[in-house]
Amino acid sequence: MGEYRLLEHTADMGIEALGASCEELFIQTARGLMAILCPDARTSTEAERRLRVTGLDREELLVNWLNEILYLLQGGDFFPVDFEIEEMGETLLSARVRGEAFDPERHPVEREIKAVTYHRLRVEEVDGRWRARVYVDL
Repeated sequence: MGEYRLLEHTADMGIEALGASCEELFIQTARGLMAILCPDARTSTEAERRLRVTGLDREELLVNWLNEILYLLQGGDFFPVDFEIEEMGETLLSARVRGEAFDPERHPVEREIKAVTYHRLRVEEVDGRWRARVYVDL
């Protein structure tokens, strides 16, 4: 079973995630991102968006994945809550993201995130488990 925890760092905040697979790791980082933004949201999964993300390596893929999720909320007025990775390689990810239309009453944003950064970025497999650390600029 995967997990994540939030890390604080001056004007940044980080996510440290664990997963049994790289796919689960990316899902946990997405959950951590949403916990930074809006930890007390009440939401449903009535709508769906599909994402296709690329990167030069797993680290860039993770940053691009999280930035796409951030864009769904900030630019697409969509509140993502459930993440399913359908296809994944070192440089490509296809996923379904479920959630609903953004509603400030039901989705009170606690922190504004400017971007997901490369600061102290790490994605690695250790003893058969995947681990990542990524920071966001608040």
